[in-house]
Amino acid sequence: MRSTRRVSDSRCRVRTRRMDRDRILTEKQEKKTGRGTDRDLKKRQHARRARRPVKKKMKTGSALSGISRNRIFALILFVAFCLAVWRIWRSDAVQMRFVYMWPYQNEIVTYARRNDIDPFLVAAVIKNESEFKPGAVSPAGAIGMMQIMPETGEWIARQMGMNNYSTDSLYHPGTNIRMGCWYLSELKYEFRDNMYLMMMAYNAGRGNTHGWMHANGWDYNFGDVAAIPYPESRNYVSSVLHDRDEYYRLYKGKVATGTQGEK
Repeated sequence: MRSTRRVSDSRCRVRTRRMDRDRILTEKQEKKTGRGTDRDLKKRQHARRARRPVKKKMKTGSALSGISRNRIFALILFVAFCLAVWRIWRSDAVQMRFVYMWPYQNEIVTYARRNDIDPFLVAAVIKNESEFKPGAVSPAGAIGMMQIMPETGEWIARQMGMNNYSTDSLYHPGTNIRMGCWYLSELKYEFRDNMYLMMMAYNAGRGNTHGWMHANGWDYNFGDVAAIPYPESRNYVSSVLHDRDEYYRLYKGKVATGTQGEK
C-alpha cells in the first residue's frame, strides 16, 4: 500500500510540474504574439465602461424649447436696444444737433420780425431749400440759402430799392435771407396768410398756384395737401409745414422771435 501511494504522489507531482511548465510557456508565447496585452487592454476597457456613469439622453422637445427660449430672449434684447436707440435719436438735443439745426438764427429772426413772417417757417424753408448752405445752386439756377432765382432776385431788389445789387449778392447769407423774407411777406399778403398757398407759390410759382386755385375751385381757406396736383410741390409743402412745426416745438422757448409762433 505504501509503495502504491508513493507512486501516485510522484505521478501527481510530475503532472503538476508539467502544467506549470505549460502555463509558463503559454504566457511567454502570448507575450511574444501580443495576445496577452490585448486581453488585458480589453479587461481594462470593460472595467472603465462599468465604472462610467450612464448619460441621460435629452428629450427632443426640451432641447427645442430651450432654443426657442434663447431666441425669444435675444429678440427681446434686440427690440429693447432698438427702442433705446430710437428714444435717443428722437430726443430734443439730438434732433436740434443733427436734424433741425438753426445756423444764421439772428439774421433769420431779425428779417422775419421786420417783415412780419413766422421765423420758424423761414427756418423750415431754408432747411428744405438748401440745408443752410450759402453757396447752394439748384439745377434750375436758384441761388443761395433760400434758393432765389436770378430774375426773381432782380425784381425783389428793385422793389426793395437795393443799391449795388448783383446776382452774386444772393450768395451772401444775410442778403439772401433778407430778400427771401421780403418775398415771403409778399406771398403772405397775396395769398391772405394761407401757408399752404404761400409754400405752393414759393415752390411752383405764383402763376401756377393761381391757376390751380382757379382750375380746382380752391379759395383762400385751402388746406388739403393731398389735393395739390404737382407731386414735387405736394411733397415740398408737406415737408416745409412739418419742419415748421418741429422748429416751433424745439425752439419756441429758446428764440426771442417777436412774432406769434402759433398758426
